[in-house]
Amino acid sequence: MEHRSGYYLALILTIAGTLLYHLAQKTMPPRVSPFGLLAWAFAIALTLCLLLLLLTEHALLRFRTNFNWSSLAVGVSVVIIEAGYLVAYRLAWKLNRAALTSNVAVAILLIPLGTMLFQEHVSLRMIAGAVLCISGLILLVR
Repeated sequence: MEHRSGYYLALILTIAGTLLYHLAQKTMPPRVSPFGLLAWAFAIALTLCLLLLLLTEHALLRFRTNFNWSSLAVGVSVVIIEAGYLVAYRLAWKLNRAALTSNVAVAILLIPLGTMLFQEHVSLRMIAGAVLCISGLILLVR
C-alpha cells in the first residue's frame, strides 16, 4: 500500500508533540494550581492555533462555519486529559508508565468503539495485537 508523503509525517509530529507534552507535564511546578498551569498552556495553544489558522486559511472568521458538537467534545476532553496526566504525575506515576498505561487502554477501548460507531474492520491480527497489549498492560501495572 502506497501512502502520500504526509502520511508518516503526521505520526512523527504526533510522537514529537507527545514526547514534549509528557516531559513538560512531568516537570510542572508542584506547588502551582494544576488549573492555573493548564490555563496558561491553553492560552499559549490558543494563540498558536489562531496564528496558524490565520497563516493557513487567510481568514480568521471562516472557521466558525464548521463548528459542531465534536469541537466542544474535543475541548472538554483536552481539559480532562491534561488534568489527568498532571495529577497522575503529581501522584508519583512514572513517566514511562502513565502514558503507556493510558494509551494502551485507550487503544484497546477504541477497537470496539471504531467497529460499533464507524463500522471499522477488526482483523484477527488486530485482536491478537490487543491481547498482547492487554498482557503487557497487566505486566506493566503489577
